[in-house]
Amino acid sequence: MAQELFTAYSKFSEAILEVNAYVADVFANHEKLKAYSTQQLQTLRIIKKNPSISQSEIADIQGVFKTAISNRIRKLEQDGLIAILTNQDLRKKAISITQKGTELLVVSETVIFENLNDLLAERFTGDEIIKFTSQLDEIVHCLKMEKDGDAQ
Repeated sequence: MAQELFTAYSKFSEAILEVNAYVADVFANHEKLKAYSTQQLQTLRIIKKNPSISQSEIADIQGVFKTAISNRIRKLEQDGLIAILTNQDLRKKAISITQKGTELLVVSETVIFENLNDLLAERFTGDEIIKFTSQLDEIVHCLKMEKDGDAQ
């Protein structure tokens, strides 16, 4: 059983890499999305989920250095997908998504849905896919709890 579980976790890790590569390829071949990396689109998703987030907070969520986030933010701001607001004492900068950014995320989510649905619909039922994603949500929840526990 331990060896089967080890193999299962190894396959899970490989699958995550394959899914990420698939999504990157889909984005790279789409007219509106090819101008953005998967990391930039992920950053945009994070900003949408966390209005008025800071660059440091984004870096923490993505597990990268703030300089990497600065480069992503610069591109997103130049393209009008986000707005950077400073508070009155000019020390804290809050980042929020613009309407154009929200529209681009809708495009990215629609493109991923269409591509994955075309790929998977013949092999899995909608209920199976929903159950699987529910299990992925639970994994994400466990990971977040582990991360939050480490922070305390």
